[in-house]
Amino acid sequence: MVRYDIKCLRCGEKLPVKTWVWRHDKDNGTLSITYRGLEKHELNELLLKEYMDIRRYINILPVSLKYLNIAPIGFTPIINKKFRGVSVFFKLDYLLPSGSFKDRGALVSIAKAKELRIKRIIEDSSGNAGVAFSLYSLLYNIEANIFIPADAPSGKKALLKSLNARLHEVQGSREEVNRAAIDFERRSRGAYVGHWWNPFFIEGVKTLAYEIHEQLGLDKVDSIIVPTSSGSLLLGVFKGIMELKSMGEISNIPKLIAVQASGYARLCYELGYGMGAEKSKLADGLRIVEPPRIGEMVLAVRETKGTCYHVIDEEVTEGLKRLWSMGFLVEPTSAVVYAALKKAISEKVVEKGENVVIILTGSGAKMLDKVLSIVRT
Repeated sequence: MVRYDIKCLRCGEKLPVKTWVWRHDKDNGTLSITYRGLEKHELNELLLKEYMDIRRYINILPVSLKYLNIAPIGFTPIINKKFRGVSVFFKLDYLLPSGSFKDRGALVSIAKAKELRIKRIIEDSSGNAGVAFSLYSLLYNIEANIFIPADAPSGKKALLKSLNARLHEVQGSREEVNRAAIDFERRSRGAYVGHWWNPFFIEGVKTLAYEIHEQLGLDKVDSIIVPTSSGSLLLGVFKGIMELKSMGEISNIPKLIAVQASGYARLCYELGYGMGAEKSKLADGLRIVEPPRIGEMVLAVRETKGTCYHVIDEEVTEGLKRLWSMGFLVEPTSAVVYAALKKAISEKVVEKGENVVIILTGSGAKMLDKVLSIVRT
């Protein structure tokens, strides 16, 4: 394993690596995990080539192999389709065990918690992250306390209960759910693992970029379209890309095209594209308006010369129907990518003949009644 540091992105102070940390208490700064001398290594020498799952990247993850062996995941398939002269590669992360890309971050976080002998975790979620953390907590024999909006889809709530999660329903906004979870952490002996803040979560998500590179070659990818809310997916993909660049694996950096739900599009707003007047009701997983890593998100889009789109429910509905007709049984939150692709092509952000990766993030199976009511209209 390449040795790593945990640093506060606000003040630069290094924090201990042998205790659970998710935020710098001195200044409320977000944290990042950096690997010492990574630029001196080649990816080929760091890979555990006997594995075709997340363990393949253990030398650039902040957890011991022993703790990832319990539930190795990863290497979701990529399917290529043509759309208006563009070659689109769909990365099917909704096929991970709990039904979303958040398995990546949850697994690394829970494995690290196990390594640190933590017995109780606290997470706030609109559903998918809670399901992922509950699944791996169950497998690792850790108590999961999941804070969730009271209006979250009933299918996700039922799944959380079936995974033995201690469910805490909160009336109010997504930000109020977050505050309730953090307040509970202060009053209990659990570790807060919330994916808005948790640097280990981003480490798990970055394996998406490594997989895309090994499956396609990132130098051949012009753009990656990423559903964005708290920023964990955007930042994980960006971190993986920049680590690959630092090792000399790639020279081309794909544009990161973020797509957000109308009315909740804080990143789009910060980039000068507005929030969107109509508040989305369908994209329930993209309703965060105060992401703590917003500065990092802006940097990721600007550094890659990308852009940001916000989409309304009419576009979500069209995207969901289109994706289901292609055989991709995703949830409405995932369907925002279709509208973003159309807009990027029409605005020539994506040109004919280019290669675009679209990450399909969440399964529709967890909210089947709602999805079918949309698809069948």
